Amino acid sequence: MNPTPSQSAEVKFEIGHVLFIDIVGYSKLLINEQSEQIQTLRKILRGTEQFRLAETQGKLMRLPTGDGGALVFRNSPEAPVLCALEISKELKNHPELHVRMGIHSGPVNEVVDLNEQSNIAGAGINMAQRVMDCGDAGHILLSKRVADDIEHYPQWRSLLHDLGEAEVKHGVPVHIFNLYDKELGNPDVPEKLRLAKAETASAAADSSARREEGFWVAVLPFKYSGGNADLAALTEGITEEIVTGLSRFSYLKVISRSSTSRYASESVDVRSAGKELGARYVIEGSLRHAGAKLRLAVQLADTISGAHLWAENYERSFSPETIFELQDDLVPRVVSTVADQYGALVHSMSESLRGRSAGRYSAHEAMLRAFGYWERMTPAEHAEVRDILEAAVAVAPDHSDCLAELAMIYWHEYAFGYNLRSDPLGRARAAAQRAVASAPSSHFAHCALATGLFFQKDYLAFRPAAERALALNRMDSSTAAILGNMIAYAGDWEYGLGVVERAMQLNPHHAGWYHYVAFCDAYRKRDYRGALASALKVNMPAYHWPYVYLAAVYGQLGEQQRARTVLRELDALVPNFGTIAREEFGKWLDAELTEHLLDGLRKAGLQIAPATK
Repeated sequence: MNPTPSQSAEVKFEIGHVLFIDIVGYSKLLINEQSEQIQTLRKILRGTEQFRLAETQGKLMRLPTGDGGALVFRNSPEAPVLCALEISKELKNHPELHVRMGIHSGPVNEVVDLNEQSNIAGAGINMAQRVMDCGDAGHILLSKRVADDIEHYPQWRSLLHDLGEAEVKHGVPVHIFNLYDKELGNPDVPEKLRLAKAETASAAADSSARREEGFWVAVLPFKYSGGNADLAALTEGITEEIVTGLSRFSYLKVISRSSTSRYASESVDVRSAGKELGARYVIEGSLRHAGAKLRLAVQLADTISGAHLWAENYERSFSPETIFELQDDLVPRVVSTVADQYGALVHSMSESLRGRSAGRYSAHEAMLRAFGYWERMTPAEHAEVRDILEAAVAVAPDHSDCLAELAMIYWHEYAFGYNLRSDPLGRARAAAQRAVASAPSSHFAHCALATGLFFQKDYLAFRPAAERALALNRMDSSTAAILGNMIAYAGDWEYGLGVVERAMQLNPHHAGWYHYVAFCDAYRKRDYRGALASALKVNMPAYHWPYVYLAAVYGQLGEQQRARTVLRELDALVPNFGTIAREEFGKWLDAELTEHLLDGLRKAGLQIAPATK
């Protein structure tokens, strides 16, 4: 027959008023010194009035520890406090004995240990020790519960000094009071609390500064709740590598992992975390698995609006042997999709900065604002961004990112004819060289230099600069795409195509012009159906080049009606393109491919100006 609850052994708890004591620096003492000090402390304890009274009444339990012990009073919440003051008074006669004390009232119970000896356990014991652990030699520290119990008595009020909350074991917050007067106790703030408050103040100051600067990004520790050690390691590795990957983008301000690690074991509201960290943007994620399949869910949130800017699920097969391969596959995709020039993070930053006039942006803000041009690619946007960047560089002449972006804008004057001024390529090269000099390890600066060299047809210098930019940040798909296009146009089609294909895999939300190199490669091979498939993917209706390429390939396919339709669209954007077509193609492509494209445009019905001698 199963025992009923009344027949079962029950653990009986009662409220005990616990005084926990230990000798500071005990482990550093010699063996004979340890023995002497324990004996002295034991003699002091037994000599106190409160000890003798409680023991006589049968209201005292003792728990010895190696360097001290706990006294559990069951008669009054004042008893451990009075006892502590008696001990503190007697310790003045023993300057060699450095003792700290902690007091708390909470549940305790008597248990029988493995030696079949009576012992004491319970939350009251644990918390009293944690309160004591916050102190230094001479401190008598009380939990708020004890302070609340005794502050009703006038004799205690002047001795209670509120120290506020402290974080103890397992991150548990405990409200602590320091008990002292002119003669007894230690009036100094415990070192542990002082350091914690200084750290908190520093973190608060950092958070406030970040909020004022704006656009800081925090990556919260990704969550995995399963028991698989390999997947737990993968989750931690992914978080760490995403922080590292984002930090490679010099225009992003990324909060360190040490500042976000406290969120590893708790559920957090992203808006609260953003406020605490001073982060405008928060990235969080989780890993789940079922059998040999795993799913990584990642999302990016704006902590000011609370809006989710981007979210994605990545599903992969899993085995312990492929952990590093999984990490190397997933991290670049996440980083590039949020952080490159077409990333969700950069898009939000740039859009939030629109509307100011030139001169009202910091150099960092100006560079972020300029990224909006790459999404629109219009002459009006080009003119506005150029003015903003030039005004910012005038104030911050060594800001590498701003200089690099300005170099890009300058060569767009030449490449697209936007708001053309004198010597655009010379200005682009000079700005890019200054960017590299200011930040030699910036992939963005080397990319700006490489693109300028490409348009100057200095291919010998272009290729090393391009390779340097690619090597410095392999997670930036936008840099990879533009340099991959140029490497192909410079003659290395196979390698350039591979670079661009990798860029499109990293950020599936890339710009339409990434498809240009595939179009040109298919067209030069006379695979016109393949070229058409690539051209139709561009989807940039305000930009004239898609219509140019479509007209050429429709011309080669003999689809005259479609050719005439796109030529009308082209003429609305760039009237009389036929008069400049050879020159425009020649900026990017070799003479053979240029003539081949001109042939397609002629077949489409566009009048092409004859070549000048």
